Amino acid sequence: MTPGRPLLVACCLLAVAGWCAGVPMQGRQQEEKQEAQEEKQAEGVKGQPKITYSKATVTKEGDRVRLDCAVEGVDLSGVNDFTVSWSKIDTENPVNSMPISSAARILLFSNKYELDHPAASQRYSLIIKSMNAEDEGLYRCTVDFGDSQRINADVPVSLRAAPYFTDDFTKTLTVTEGDSISIDCQPGGSPRPDVYWEKVNDELPYFGGRFFKSNQLDLPLVQKDHRGHYVCYADNGIGEPATSRVQLEVQYAPDVTLPASRVFTTTNEEVKLECVVSSFPSADVAWYKEGDAILGGANIRILTEDLQEGQGVRSTLTVMTVTPDDLGEYSCRAANTVGKTEKTVQLTTRSPPIIVKQSRSEVLYDLEKSRSRSALPLILDCEAEGAPTPNYRWTKDGEVLVWQADPRLSLEEDTGSLIISQPGLEDNGMYQCFAYNDLGTAAADPVYLLNVSSIHFSNDNEPSDTYHLVAELGRPYKLSCPKAFAYPEPSLTWVRASETNESIALEFVKDERVVTDPDGDLWFTHVTEEDDTAKHEFQFMCLANTPFDPFDYSIASIVNVAVKNPADGADNLKEDMINVESFLMYTSGENVTFMAGEENTLWCIYGGEPVPSIVWRRADGEVMEPNTRVTTRNYGRTLVFADTQLEDAGEYECVATNGVGPEKSSVTRVEVEQRPVLQEPLASQTVREGDTVTFTCETNSTGDVTYTWMLNGRRLSPRDRHLRRTIEGPRLVIAGASTTDVGNYACNASSPLGYAYGQAILNVLPAEKVGGGASCAGVQGLLAELATLRETVSELRVMLAGQEDLALQTHAALAALTEQLAATRTSTPWQGEEKEQEEEEEEEETANTTTSPA
Repeated sequence: MTPGRPLLVACCLLAVAGWCAGVPMQGRQQEEKQEAQEEKQAEGVKGQPKITYSKATVTKEGDRVRLDCAVEGVDLSGVNDFTVSWSKIDTENPVNSMPISSAARILLFSNKYELDHPAASQRYSLIIKSMNAEDEGLYRCTVDFGDSQRINADVPVSLRAAPYFTDDFTKTLTVTEGDSISIDCQPGGSPRPDVYWEKVNDELPYFGGRFFKSNQLDLPLVQKDHRGHYVCYADNGIGEPATSRVQLEVQYAPDVTLPASRVFTTTNEEVKLECVVSSFPSADVAWYKEGDAILGGANIRILTEDLQEGQGVRSTLTVMTVTPDDLGEYSCRAANTVGKTEKTVQLTTRSPPIIVKQSRSEVLYDLEKSRSRSALPLILDCEAEGAPTPNYRWTKDGEVLVWQADPRLSLEEDTGSLIISQPGLEDNGMYQCFAYNDLGTAAADPVYLLNVSSIHFSNDNEPSDTYHLVAELGRPYKLSCPKAFAYPEPSLTWVRASETNESIALEFVKDERVVTDPDGDLWFTHVTEEDDTAKHEFQFMCLANTPFDPFDYSIASIVNVAVKNPADGADNLKEDMINVESFLMYTSGENVTFMAGEENTLWCIYGGEPVPSIVWRRADGEVMEPNTRVTTRNYGRTLVFADTQLEDAGEYECVATNGVGPEKSSVTRVEVEQRPVLQEPLASQTVREGDTVTFTCETNSTGDVTYTWMLNGRRLSPRDRHLRRTIEGPRLVIAGASTTDVGNYACNASSPLGYAYGQAILNVLPAEKVGGGASCAGVQGLLAELATLRETVSELRVMLAGQEDLALQTHAALAALTEQLAATRTSTPWQGEEKEQEEEEEEEETANTTTSPA
């Protein structure tokens, strides 16, 4: 070992007075010496013995290696049984360990080792004269103080070696999507190599970036895009890094993608339905129409082709000539050994519009940021399907929005999305999008555009937001945060802030002992020395943020806490016989109301020392089954309902215990309310002329629901005198459907808790004409014959004015022909009469007033 090599220091765990008590002392001098040592120990002076020894040693073959071991800090001249020995340890079978030296003497008949023991010292250094492979291993220095009191210090010794792996081939691991996997990489080499992971040509999952330093690569939830080539690099600075390669294959159920959920066509045309399937292993793909398998035929052709490697297959179903019977729902089903997936596409004729994409009910923007040059425009989404392609118009606060007149406003190409550049207060309001074509109009849900407000606090008028507080050691404690106000509503959290290298490091306060409640107060089950901000050079800081910008925090307060001994003198942290019985500090209350379909939480915070453990159970006798939807957070203090259901209503008991006194509990009664939710999406329909159509808008809700029906954005009244249309709450029935009923039908189900909105389109296929073409052709022929006869009559009147008998016969033939023509007109209406009938029905429809679906 080279001179000056760093040493490891191990403090002797034996009290000086303890081991000296077993050593014979001679005379008053030793007694005084012992008393002085005890006095120093009582005064806190560092007088305990300690052992210094070499750290793990890595060397080259042939080097001279020195392993140091010494006792410092005490005078051992009067301890007769004191000795220091070296041995080489057999880690697999310790009984075969080999003693090397005792005191200053080598025990082996070998010149491999030397012992360096300077006179009048307590240092015993073992020297390996010439290092080779058989000298590698664990060397142990044993310091024996006599009376069975000893301390061991272990020093690993190894030869320098470049990193290596025992195998040099690529290993293939196959897992299933959703599984967890841990890939271990343990290379050889000395010193121990550093290990790095890389995913070839991609970022590492979960960890991000190109490289991740660890012997173990953990993928807790495998996804299909985790498939790939992974490389483990081992490097210890000697030679080139060693590599081990792993090919990860991920089995997953088929992923089915359809270009569109609806395909529009007309009769007598060719149409193609496409379905792209990716899977591993490969999947079988089949087409179904309304549940029945399609095997192909004279009018249907199915072609499946491979895409580029790893991208799956494309299956195309072609209908050569579309007939009314070909319209309907088609399903693309794909199945492999992992699972089965099915996607559907609706094949339909020209159709009124239906809204397929729109913004959420509230869109927020930052007024200050929106005015900057680099600000991106704000977009209110509106996209509809229909054939012909729909056009779009917007209203603002119920009035027509002439967006063309404002250079800041525009419509997104190929959609009806409204683009607003640099929005301001004048743009706030309620917006609604309408999509229309010559078959009908679709109305989107109203969207409210609002600006966010900055956060301000209840202590804004105070001279300082920094507070200095005192907490008692071992006792429960609470730090209150000032109230925060903003829109949307802000949330509060606490951090530990400390300065490091001219920057501030923030660490969220969240552990078994400390937790923040929903109101922003920080609770300590009991205070410890680590909560003293001055001693540990940090500050408690309360921060507020909003959902609009969750990473933009505002400081509510800064708190310095000084931890003092308890005023009552009972130090429960230091006295094992004194503890603090668990007691309730915060709960959600006796009664709470949840909204179904949302995440809701119950809180239960107990103080005490030791830290109380929390268990939740149903207090109403219902079994609380473990599942992924109902879980706990914050070390059991928070019961989380990820997707609240109506059956979650009931009584919940929080039980706390810390081994001191009886268990404590609190009960919260939960009621669950539900806004209207459609049981099934409103289904679009294509029917034949004359069929009866029923639209159903059934909802689940805990309150009374009012149903409103609309056609092409216009409200339908149940009192309408429409002979074929009936509205009965959630049901709309159209008897004897005709082409005049084609359009966009919408249902608004509203209650005091909210509303559900659904829309669907109705297409009506004209009935096949029976004999209609022959009747029209007959009428035209009769009209031509009548014109010829009239010309003949006129000529006869001139030429044969005196021949009355012939004229009478001609008039008789003309009368008979006129009766035949009249009979034909009665069986076949004129186009003019049909048009008048359609106009009358359209005037009846437009008599209704326009209304918002909300």
